[in-house]
Amino acid sequence: MKPTIESVLSENNFSWYIKEYDCRGKVGEFTCSWHYHSEYELVLYHDPNDVFKGRYFAGDNIGSIHHNTMLLYGPGLPHLISGEMNGDDERGHRSLILWFRHQWVESLMEHFPELRNLQRLLKRSAHGLLFSPETTDRVYQLLSDIERHEPHHQLLCVLEALCALADDDKSERLSLHAYGLHDMNIDDESSRRVELARQFIEQNYARQIKIDDLCQALHISESSAYRLFERHFLESFSEHLKRFRIGKACEMLVNSQDSVALIAEQSGFNNLSNFNRQFKAVKEMTPSAFRAQFN
Repeated sequence: MKPTIESVLSENNFSWYIKEYDCRGKVGEFTCSWHYHSEYELVLYHDPNDVFKGRYFAGDNIGSIHHNTMLLYGPGLPHLISGEMNGDDERGHRSLILWFRHQWVESLMEHFPELRNLQRLLKRSAHGLLFSPETTDRVYQLLSDIERHEPHHQLLCVLEALCALADDDKSERLSLHAYGLHDMNIDDESSRRVELARQFIEQNYARQIKIDDLCQALHISESSAYRLFERHFLESFSEHLKRFRIGKACEMLVNSQDSVALIAEQSGFNNLSNFNRQFKAVKEMTPSAFRAQFN
């Protein structure tokens, strides 16, 4: 199942755009296509009556949708939702979606240095993000019925909402594998090494590699390599490599009909039993069960 690219609007002259869906009276199954787009997408599910029973798919992650679920998808991150609506004329499910462009946020940060903390939010969105209920409540208050405000107040509400997302220290990363349509800015030696380490793993994950191989490729000491991963990836080299391989395996399980054994080999695991054990430890399901979720 290959994702399709979706155009948010037919015209391309918007910086941000908000749309609300009121699903009162809607009954039956609902599924959107497996897709991605070049804009950031923030989607918020407001469902206090528990009308919608569904799941979201973001990259290689699957989760349940409930009241106050709020997700941010970065550019290029494939996603969909699927579920069943059981509303009536009185009880309804509301969805609120904010799309915004990367160039717009970059321009804001360039002209207003106070907004530079948004940069980390944008980078993390390559994996998809799930936000805390407290932040979701705040964002819903800011963006719900935003059209009743004058345009300049609408802009202030959107900026305040983005700042609330950036400040949420309880937000959780979704997909193991990062997706993106724009490159990370490399502006110093430390960032350059992080990018080289990322590229090394991307290019060599399918073969048996150790941290010594990375040290030789990057011309750094083993202690420097350990510090790099603990500081920038927040995990050890071996843990990061394992999670990256599983992320790639998830991608292959979704996008191909290859056997689980072949995918295990292609993603760098030395035997099938080890792959199944490691996959279940990370994803809490077997590779076959994961694939079935997408079919």
